[in-house]
Amino acid sequence: MKKKAPRMTTKLLTLACVTCLTASLLAACGPKKEAADTQADSSKPLELNIMMIQQLAEPPKKDNASIKKIEEITNTKLDITWVPGAGSAYDDKVSATIASGKMPDVLLIRKNKESAMLNAQMSGVFWDLAPFLKETKNLSKMSTVAVENASINGQLFGIPRERVLSRYGMIFRKDWLDNLGLPVPKTAEDIYNVAKAFTNNDPDKDGKNNTFGIQEDSVMELLKQLTIMNGGPNAWGLKDGKVTPDFMYPEFKTALDLYRKMVSEKLISSDFPIAKKYEYFNQGKAGMYFSVIDDAATRHIDMLKQDPKAKIDVTQNFEGAQGLRTRATFGYDSLIAIPKQSVTSEAKVKQIIAFLDQMAEEPIQSMLMYGIEGTDYTVENGKAKIISGAAGSGDLKNFKWNDPMVGMSITKTELEQKIDKIFVDNKNNAVVDLSASLLSDTNTQKGNDLKKAMTDAITRYAFGELDEKGWNDAVDKWRKSGGDKIIEEFTADYNKNKGK
Repeated sequence: MKKKAPRMTTKLLTLACVTCLTASLLAACGPKKEAADTQADSSKPLELNIMMIQQLAEPPKKDNASIKKIEEITNTKLDITWVPGAGSAYDDKVSATIASGKMPDVLLIRKNKESAMLNAQMSGVFWDLAPFLKETKNLSKMSTVAVENASINGQLFGIPRERVLSRYGMIFRKDWLDNLGLPVPKTAEDIYNVAKAFTNNDPDKDGKNNTFGIQEDSVMELLKQLTIMNGGPNAWGLKDGKVTPDFMYPEFKTALDLYRKMVSEKLISSDFPIAKKYEYFNQGKAGMYFSVIDDAATRHIDMLKQDPKAKIDVTQNFEGAQGLRTRATFGYDSLIAIPKQSVTSEAKVKQIIAFLDQMAEEPIQSMLMYGIEGTDYTVENGKAKIISGAAGSGDLKNFKWNDPMVGMSITKTELEQKIDKIFVDNKNNAVVDLSASLLSDTNTQKGNDLKKAMTDAITRYAFGELDEKGWNDAVDKWRKSGGDKIIEEFTADYNKNKGK
């Protein structure tokens, strides 16, 4: 039976119908399609309007040397609109652009499995790119995990920007461990013992009781990783033949009870639901936190300047019931999509695919990452060394879709080199969220609200506001309010696509 599309708001449904109608009319119009196909055979530069996310304070200028060089190599003329990515600004702009009907040729879309973007993809707003990738040199070799998790019913509505899979772990104060004569923790029990020592044993040796073990925030990353250490899933896993959320596993409850103990003993700050990530760690108050481990090399520069004695280190793949395991990412972040409303012929789609395929080759790949050799960076022993004061590539790196570990690397610190090695060495130990590639109409409609309800219950249990009965009641309420339906639909999709 064909899967039903998720329920859409009237506005989105109208938009989808208008968009599909527009695309159909344009495709059916002989002269316009012929003109587009003629352009595909032309030696003239391919003109592309692109909307891309801006994450730095200033976007690359139109006369940016790297952009000009990329245009020359790829025989394109690029008109890039940079949209700030702070908060929801970029996503709001994408939604407004889709609603306007005035689409660029290429744009970045985020949160492609959440309601608005999911509806847009399943309503025919974007081209399914899967059929165009088989004969490409580079895109055909994309990460299978990224492609699988980004796809919808076997269709791929954009090029997934690959991300390191085994990225999560622990960042900690190595100087505090050394001061206390403690080894790097390897188990959940070790984490508890180190957190207790960081809280009670004056790890910074200032003679004051002013530190605590673990920096947490509302994401509760520690709890997720404790669950995986215990042998549980990453958010969703397969249990008794059903795709089931982590909190219905006994391994999660064991992790939650330890988490509650840490909160009660103030090894985790009592304001963690509203605490700002990194803040206590950067203030020298917390000794460890759990996140993507490359945060260790980028998030604490000012703190290290202010405290030269501070030493930061990372670890991953803790030992547990099922051996060494680490929490995996989805394997990608965002899609580079091609709208049907602006790109009306397969010929132009193929041109754009060829352009994106070239973006994974040298010298373009190095330009995306570092800028122009000799102006922005030099090469020493096969590694890029940034020239002080150079503008670099800036947000152009957001066009890089392939594996971040591929290509010429930059001259890095000892810690950065260690992080890169961990990423490679631990790839096979990464535990992927089983639901990342699955669809559920109920989850699309109610998933966020149900997730918030469970997050609230988890937080209340951690603070001792819920007892065992209260916790079980919260799980039962989740199930009756739509959770069981999500399990059923995820399982059906799993059996359809994975169980063959």
